[in-house]
Amino acid sequence: MAFIVIDLEFNNLEGIHRYYPNIFAEKPELKSLELDNEIIEIGAIKLDNYMKPLKEFKAYIKPEVIPILNPKISEITNITEDDLKDGLTFEEGIEKLQELIDEGDIICSWAKDDIIEIINNAVFFKYNNLNWLKNYLDLQEYSTKILGKKKSLSLKSALDELKIKVDNSKLHDALNDAVYTSEVFKRIYNSRVLKNYIIKDIYNMPAVDIENINEYKLDREKIIAKCPRCNVNLEIEHDFVPLKWRFLSIGKCPKCNNRVVNEIVVKKTFSGEEVYKEVSTIVDEIEYMNYNYKVKKVDNKLIKS
Repeated sequence: MAFIVIDLEFNNLEGIHRYYPNIFAEKPELKSLELDNEIIEIGAIKLDNYMKPLKEFKAYIKPEVIPILNPKISEITNITEDDLKDGLTFEEGIEKLQELIDEGDIICSWAKDDIIEIINNAVFFKYNNLNWLKNYLDLQEYSTKILGKKKSLSLKSALDELKIKVDNSKLHDALNDAVYTSEVFKRIYNSRVLKNYIIKDIYNMPAVDIENINEYKLDREKIIAKCPRCNVNLEIEHDFVPLKWRFLSIGKCPKCNNRVVNEIVVKKTFSGEEVYKEVSTIVDEIEYMNYNYKVKKVDNKLIKS
């Protein structure tokens, strides 16, 4: 068994009109792309179960869907048009990545986004050979739990937390980010605990964001809403409202009188099933006031709309 830590870089059209104001008039076909994020770089490092590096892989992928490299992406990644012009096709790049992976190996990435985009790109290019996508470990989720953080850590935050020296100029390079991710992994690797975080079926993991969160109706039967200390039903003071990526409510425990913030993240599996992740947190009075303000602000916007 080995671990393959992967990282991808993408090209997309987010904010591109700031650089090319007339781009959608000149290229109207870009208005309705079926692929939002096109993979343009793949990086990976393979580690054995003693965390010893075995192999590395890096490749640029020549874009076929979005012909113009977004300057914003270029600024972040330092990838240039020249880097991409002789790049591999998506199929060639994925097959080169697959060569690193043996039966029983575990694919790792910082958050599930890269896995989602491999599947999205494969669907777009009608590439069906993804049988190697089996065992998976979300290193962001694992690191956040092991380091005892409430909110998901960015890779940079995890590196800072573990006092791993970083050359900031080398971040957002696919191979370098994979290597830095592996350094985080090495520091907190625990083979016994790790087993609880390995996903055996990637296609049934909750990974896809729901669309139009402001219009989504929560299924109340899936919501627990209990005090994390007393395990009794909360007295809800402000019902769930959509706030950025999740739904949030605030309430009070009738037994211990603590204020409790209840957060729900709804994700879909690739097979379409909706999965609710609910987290209830006891907060102090200042935190409660801050959340109360946020909830009321969203409530007012919803009423006006």
